[in-house]
Amino acid sequence: MSVFYRLLAALLIISSNAAAYSGPKGLYVLEYPVNMPDVSVISENNIDTPILNTNADLTIMIFWAQSCAPCLREMKALEQFYKTAAKDNIKVMLISPASEWKNNTQQRKFLAKYGAPTIPFYNDINNKLSLKLGIGSTPYTVIMDKQGKKIATIQGEANWSSEKLYKMIKKLAD
Repeated sequence: MSVFYRLLAALLIISSNAAAYSGPKGLYVLEYPVNMPDVSVISENNIDTPILNTNADLTIMIFWAQSCAPCLREMKALEQFYKTAAKDNIKVMLISPASEWKNNTQQRKFLAKYGAPTIPFYNDINNKLSLKLGIGSTPYTVIMDKQGKKIATIQGEANWSSEKLYKMIKKLAD
């Protein structure tokens, strides 16, 4: 029986430390921010881009896949979110597995078809970043502060056109 209680105590500690619900459905703000891995992704211009190398107040990384219906439903609203966020020094990055695309032109055309013609996209080579973050499904969003700490997540589809969500995310930059 003591094994059961030790397991229960461990689960309670992990769950209380992992995240605290804070806002619109799906947005979880970590009680204790976690260092992000020092990993690079490849930009649309084929530039090796370390995720920790940013001047933004916040960096929002949306992990997605072209076969993910919820991901595709988000694109139009995400495009508008990106344009608004840029004015507030919030960087938005669409990150997909590099293996899904023949080339970046194909990916850009695909995004334009689904309503995201200008949002910056990045390719995760060998899923290195998503594996280090433990991401197993899409869409999945990681929000990083300017110190390179993961401070919040959104698991699943988000309502990127929600003013409440935008205010909550903007508040994280303070």
